[in-house]
Amino acid sequence: MSTRNLLTLFSALLVGSLGVGLTGMYNNLTGLMHSGILGSISAATGLVCATLLHTNRLAQAEREAAFNSGYRLGLQHVTLGLLDTPPSGGAVIPLRPDLPRQHERQAQ
Repeated sequence: MSTRNLLTLFSALLVGSLGVGLTGMYNNLTGLMHSGILGSISAATGLVCATLLHTNRLAQAEREAAFNSGYRLGLQHVTLGLLDTPPSGGAVIPLRPDLPRQHERQAQ
């Protein structure tokens, strides 16, 4: 079931149960009022869960779109030859200065 249907269903249940609870409160029927309160709490819980599910699906779709666009950009850079040169340090300040290398010993 899609999240749009779930959100519509739980919203309708919330409005209906609020109406039942208010009717019970107005007519002084405690059983009807209690069932309206219980239905409202249940529908509100379902509404929160459906909203979280909808948000999670949207975030996952955005992550997939960002990954695909980054992958395409990387492929485009490879075809243009931008990734063939080794990366240089640029304006990076090294934390530890490069010490001169000593020649390695070789077997005689």
